Amino acid sequence: METNVENQNLSKIAIKNSGYSLAGTLIYKFGGLIFTILIARLLLPELFGIYALVLSIVTIFMTFTNLGVNETFLRYVSDALGKRDNKKARSYFRYLLKIKTFLVVFVILIILLFSKFLSYDIYNKPLLFYPLIFSCLFIIAESFKNFIGHLFLATKNLKPIPFLELLHQTAKISFSILAILILSSEFKVAGLFFALALAGFIHLFLLVLVLYKKDKTLFIGEKESVDKKRINNYLRFMSIASISLVFFGSIDILMLGKFVESSYIGYYRVTLSLIITIASVFSLSGVLLPMFTQIHKKRFERGFQKTFRYLMLIAIPATVGILFIGKHLIFAVYGNEYLLAVSSLYFLSVLIITMPLITLYTTIFQSKEKTKILAKSVSIALIINIILNYVLIKYFLNFSQEYAIIGAGIATVLSRLILLGILITNAKHKLNLSAKGIGLRKPIFATIVMALFLLIFNNFVDMNWFFGIMEIILGAGIYLGVLILTKGVGKEDLRLVRNLIKR
Repeated sequence: METNVENQNLSKIAIKNSGYSLAGTLIYKFGGLIFTILIARLLLPELFGIYALVLSIVTIFMTFTNLGVNETFLRYVSDALGKRDNKKARSYFRYLLKIKTFLVVFVILIILLFSKFLSYDIYNKPLLFYPLIFSCLFIIAESFKNFIGHLFLATKNLKPIPFLELLHQTAKISFSILAILILSSEFKVAGLFFALALAGFIHLFLLVLVLYKKDKTLFIGEKESVDKKRINNYLRFMSIASISLVFFGSIDILMLGKFVESSYIGYYRVTLSLIITIASVFSLSGVLLPMFTQIHKKRFERGFQKTFRYLMLIAIPATVGILFIGKHLIFAVYGNEYLLAVSSLYFLSVLIITMPLITLYTTIFQSKEKTKILAKSVSIALIINIILNYVLIKYFLNFSQEYAIIGAGIATVLSRLILLGILITNAKHKLNLSAKGIGLRKPIFATIVMALFLLIFNNFVDMNWFFGIMEIILGAGIYLGVLILTKGVGKEDLRLVRNLIKR
C-alpha cells in the first residue's frame, strides 16, 4: 500500500514538474531562438559568424568551469533530499561550490592569457579578441547561474522557473539589442557578451533570492563530513564525459572556423540553433534525473520505456516535418541573407531524434552512478567526430565553402548516431534496459501519412506566412488523427496529456 502511494506521489510530482519544466524550456529555447534571429539579422552573416565562433570557444572553456560538478551536485543533493537529510544536502552543496569557484577563477585566468593568441595566431580573426575578453564576465554569470539553478531541480521545486526564465530572456534580448545598436562594428560582439553577462547576473541574483526565501537551510546551517572519495570518483568520470560532450557539440564550428569564412560559420550556426531549439524542447533530463535516482528495478525500467516512447511520438514527426518546411522557415525567420543555411538543415534535422535520446541515456547512466561507462562512450564518439569533421570538411571544401558546411553537418549527424548506438548497447548489457516492444510502428505509419500530405500541400500551395502556419497545424492534426484512429495512443497516454495540461 505504501509503495502504491509513493508511486502516485512521484508520478504527481513528475507530471507537475514536467509541466513547469516544459514551460521553462519553451521560454528558454524559444527566447534563445528569438534572440538568435534578432542578432543574426542585426549583425549579418560575417559578424554573426564571429559571435558563433566566440560562443563555441566560450562553451569549451565553460566546460572546464563545470567538469561534471553540476551533474554531480544534482545527483547527490537529490539523493540526500530524497532521504530528507538537509544537513548532508547542504554539505554537498558547500563542498561542490568550493570546487566550482576554483574552476571558474582558473578558466578566467586562462582566457585572459590566451585570448590574443587564439584571435591572431590560431584563427587569424582579430575581431575575436575583445569578445573573448568580455566573455569572461559571461562565463562567471553562466557558471554560477547553472550551478544554483540545479537546486530547483534537486528540490523538485520548478514552479518559479518559467517566470524567472521569462525575465531572463527579456533582459537578455533587450540588453543585447541595445548594445548592438549603440556600439561600432568593432565592438558590437564584445558588447553583446557584456549584455549577456549583465542579464545573467540579474538572473543569478533572483535565483538565489527565491531559493533563500523558500528554504534558508539550503544555505545556512551546520555541515557534516561527506564521502569525498565517492563524490570525487563520480566527478572524475563525469568530468571526462562533460568535456567530451561539449567538444562533441562544438567541434564542427571550431573546425569550420579554421577552414571557412566567418559568414559560412554564421549560415551553419543559424541552422544548428534552429534544430537544437526544436530537439531540446523534448528533453526532460533535469526533471528525470532526480526521479531516476530514487527509483529502481521494474519502476525504473517502466519509467525509461515510457519516456523513450513519448520522446519518439513527438520527435519522429517533427524530424520529417522540418524537411518539408525547413527552407521556408529559414527564409521567414532569418531572412534572404541566410538561405545558404538550408543545405545543411536537411542533414542536421536528424538531430531532432538523436539529441533527446542521447540526453535520456546520459541521464540514465548518471542516475545509476555509471559515469565511467558514459565517459568511455562519449570519448570514443568524440574521437570519431573529430576525424569525420576533419575528413568531410576538407573533402567537401574542394567543391565550395557551402559544401564544407554540409560536410560538417553530415559528420555531426553520423557521430551522434554512433554515440547513440554505443549508449543503447551499453544500457542493454550493463543495465538490462531495452526499448524493444515500445510500439513505434503506428507512429511511423502516421508520420508517413503526414509526409504525403505535406508533399502534396507544398506542390499545390505558394508558400507564405499564412500557409506555412496552416501547413504546420494541418500536418500535426493529420498525424494525431491517424495516431488516434490506429490506436497508436491509448487511454493512459491521453490521460497523461490531460493531467499535464491541467497541471
